[in-house]
Amino acid sequence: MMRFRGTLVFAILFFFVFVSVGSAEEEKINPKISKFNTAALFDKKKDFENRELIIKFESNITSEEKQQILQSVNVKELTNLKLGNLTLVSTDTEDELTTIAENLLRFKQVEYVEPNYKLGATFTPGDPGYSKQWYLNKIEMPKAWDINKGASNVTVAVIDGGVQTSHPDLKGKMVAPIDITTGRSTITGEPHGTHVAGIIAATINKTGVSGIAPNVKIMPVNVFKGETANVDDIVKGIKYAVDHKADILNLSLGSRSYSYALEYAVKYANSKGVMVIAAAGNESTYISTYPAAISSVLAVSATDKNDKITGFSNYGSYIDIAAPGLDIFSTISGSSYTNMSGTSMASPVVSGVSALVLSKNPLLKPAQVESILKKSAYDLGSKGWDSFYGHGRVDAYKALFVTPYPVHSLTISARSFTMKGTNKNNISFYAQGGTTASLYIQNSKGTIIKKLITNRKWAGGKLTAAWDGKMDNGNYAISGTYKLVAKATNGKKTVYKSATMNVIDKVTTSIQAASSVQFSPALKAKLSIPYYLTKNARVTAVIYDSKHREVKRLHNKTALKPGKKTLVWNGKNNKGKKISNGKYTLVMSAYDTKNVKKASKRVAVSVDSVMPKGNLTIVSSLFKMDGRVKPGVKVNFNEWVYVRTYVTTDKGVKVKKLTYDKVFKPGASTLSWNGKNDKGLYAAEGKYRYYIEYRDAAGNKKSMKSSIFSVQDWVKPAIRSIAPITYRSKTNLPISYTISKPGIVKIELLKDNKIFRTILTSTYKAKGSYSFVFNGKDQAGNYLVDGKYQFRISITDKYKLTTIYNGYITVALTKVVINYPSVVQYFPGDEAAVYYNLSENANVTIEIFNELNQKVKTITANTSKLQGTNSFVWDGSFDGNFPEVSDIYYYTIKAKNTAGNETAVKGKMTLDEDPVWLKSKSFSFSASEGSGNINNLEFDISVTQQIKMTLIVFDSSYNLLDEKEFDLFNGVNTLEYPLPASTDRNYIIEFKDLLGNLYYYSIQE
Repeated sequence: MMRFRGTLVFAILFFFVFVSVGSAEEEKINPKISKFNTAALFDKKKDFENRELIIKFESNITSEEKQQILQSVNVKELTNLKLGNLTLVSTDTEDELTTIAENLLRFKQVEYVEPNYKLGATFTPGDPGYSKQWYLNKIEMPKAWDINKGASNVTVAVIDGGVQTSHPDLKGKMVAPIDITTGRSTITGEPHGTHVAGIIAATINKTGVSGIAPNVKIMPVNVFKGETANVDDIVKGIKYAVDHKADILNLSLGSRSYSYALEYAVKYANSKGVMVIAAAGNESTYISTYPAAISSVLAVSATDKNDKITGFSNYGSYIDIAAPGLDIFSTISGSSYTNMSGTSMASPVVSGVSALVLSKNPLLKPAQVESILKKSAYDLGSKGWDSFYGHGRVDAYKALFVTPYPVHSLTISARSFTMKGTNKNNISFYAQGGTTASLYIQNSKGTIIKKLITNRKWAGGKLTAAWDGKMDNGNYAISGTYKLVAKATNGKKTVYKSATMNVIDKVTTSIQAASSVQFSPALKAKLSIPYYLTKNARVTAVIYDSKHREVKRLHNKTALKPGKKTLVWNGKNNKGKKISNGKYTLVMSAYDTKNVKKASKRVAVSVDSVMPKGNLTIVSSLFKMDGRVKPGVKVNFNEWVYVRTYVTTDKGVKVKKLTYDKVFKPGASTLSWNGKNDKGLYAAEGKYRYYIEYRDAAGNKKSMKSSIFSVQDWVKPAIRSIAPITYRSKTNLPISYTISKPGIVKIELLKDNKIFRTILTSTYKAKGSYSFVFNGKDQAGNYLVDGKYQFRISITDKYKLTTIYNGYITVALTKVVINYPSVVQYFPGDEAAVYYNLSENANVTIEIFNELNQKVKTITANTSKLQGTNSFVWDGSFDGNFPEVSDIYYYTIKAKNTAGNETAVKGKMTLDEDPVWLKSKSFSFSASEGSGNINNLEFDISVTQQIKMTLIVFDSSYNLLDEKEFDLFNGVNTLEYPLPASTDRNYIIEFKDLLGNLYYYSIQE
């Protein structure tokens, strides 16, 4: 294998910006950019605060007018700039600044609107060799350093020759050095490896040269013996670097020989979230060089000072990006410096910029870093990607500019929070998608006193929380300074964003408790009354009777600390005797140390040991079940009660819960039923009764049951079948159908609504699934011509209720028929599997097209496929050079039979559309009456063909809680699913059509 070397020439570009400040008097300015040219003002290439605007109002605008205008577009004033009526405003909405600006310009009082642009000095290092490093200005490093100079927790492994670890520009930044060839941590420095390391991370210390990411760490991994390195040593070097927590691997080495072992090692690095960057090679050839040509490696070609491809750089389909590689001045062994040229020098330029991107956002995945580098690159050569420059020459400043912070915009509604016990401080921040986010508050000692958000799986965007001042132990925080910490982690790296908050304790002493409680000594030996005390106090608690005579003293100025408390009363008076039923009052008072009353609370206590009374009568001894809700039973109670009502069989088996702890007032009420059981299915014909449990507020309960009534099934019979159907060959085709209840069944074939054949004469059939055979023939036994036919299934039950089902059969005997999904679910950049059906053996061609109708991939060409279900997979790759991944693609299937007849179909691949058979879907969660806990998931799904649906329930750690499969039939399907017991549930719905195509949807609780 070989390394790539060379020499350097240098150039310096000085750039000065002068800004003059005018007088504070009102001036009329003719803007260079029209205020209505918002496209230019808000150009995404410009650097500005993404939630701020500067507005120029007319000089005579009133304060009231200004506020009305700002409120109308949902922005708030941050500050008046004290110059020419210029005002800085911000928005918390997700609206585009362009839209807000255009809305503002509709007001005549608004003269101009622009973003809050960012300006800054460009950092220039004082290292003497900087003037020789022409490439740093070329990739806009001075402006990039104003944003980030790298972080010490980011490590780049230089898998190369030996690095001089004691070099004045490199010492102190080495991590886990290793010589793979000897197994020792001592490395002998040599020019090439040291040169590469210096390009990436030479220290800015007024000595020597400046590295691209001067604050990151270098992991020197020597794999060379002399001028060559063997694949086994490189593989071991890659594994060593990955296992020792390197974030980026720089491989300035290469060979034309493909190595499976080398690709395996690279894939290992990818699986651990490590980015791999490699030099493209120096033979000025299109022939692939490895490891650069491995698909998951970022391959780098070399450019010169004029942004032209160098004469030595390789090129070809595997090139991803370009970087300066001619006359690069950097460190070499012997504590010295020199020029070198080669893609070996271009690769560490990209590695250094990648390290800066990861320093700004360590939670990015390698693919995300690569995407940022490509999108921000300076386009060279042919527009878009080309084989010389890939996506363009790397641009450090633009790459950093478009790199999002993993956690940002941590805002607090009140930096100085006056805690009153009744107010809350609103907090929000943005966290990167694919992370686990947390938000907590620390005291001055760094101890976490309140967890607001804990380990929430986050898809990206704004998180919000509110704090009322209480700590996790339930007590209010004391006055002082606290730190608010937002945290996001991807499991490998963790980032924090913090802000300070001053808390002023203005919480007054109070006792918080329910205003009334119920107590039945017949049911419970003790009454527990929870309450909350906000401050240290001496508490008195006394129970009085209706004449305000003391019954029981529970506390007598007992010293208590703040927090949750419970009073316990055994229902006896001060003499130990049981009290009688009646109305009582608990009076709680809180005193300070000077015996001054600070708070009091009165709680009404109802003591009741008397059982409630009730009776019931059924509305009718015959319940004709026809799908409508009908009165079923009349009930009457003598007091307010909580009622649970069930429909049971005559044997007492519960089939339907009608009410669950529903409150009924004294007097008569009527309960109704639609004839369905708890599974949403109609009850079987038979004998039933109503069973009712009821209890009063104190918990005294009784039950009663009705006389028996009969249920008759007057629901119209339902028929379900598979349609439409295609008859493709001259064989017997079974067609299945299901009837919901017994009845007389007839099956006929029709053409243009005229009956031409009877398949089944009037025949009695029980409830269940059946099938009939379609052989493609008419009544006379002749095969039907190609076309669309109708089959009609009718059923009449014992109550003379009739239902007719019409299905359709397409006869296609002379041409290949392709049954295919018109829409398949496709995740951009991911694999897509498509299942389709052929009516006969055929030669098939499958191609992928983009939205511009450009063919981007040929999956298979004129390939023999068998009759029946087939499939193909597209991995998201392209055959040629096309723009980056889109949200919509199209596939075409062409099938030619032995007779030479060809059929072509076209389907869409997207996330934006549902399959045509999915007419509607809705999901809702419900709680049992009175419980408040979500325990049921209900579905209403309308489909036009038989579909398999699987519900997958898992927790936030993706542990499977349950998996349930449902059969959906043509029409509206109403289903109910009892949820597994858990407070942490996530849901995925998987639909599978008749061909086998899968569609996924997530449900939020």
